[in-house]
Amino acid sequence: MKQLIWPWGVTIFIIFFMVTSPGDAADVVHSAFGALGTVADGLSSFVSETAA
Repeated sequence: MKQLIWPWGVTIFIIFFMVTSPGDAADVVHSAFGALGTVADGLSSFVSETAA
């Protein structure tokens, strides 16, 4: 039963968050992708310095 409730509960919460506060939801997505970009830049710098 938990295996059925868990993904549906998360999905419903995300949809509720997007509908009730779309600006905040967009900020969360923008921040998450910004953090991923920062990590990718750091990893790229590390690999470049290691290979040089």
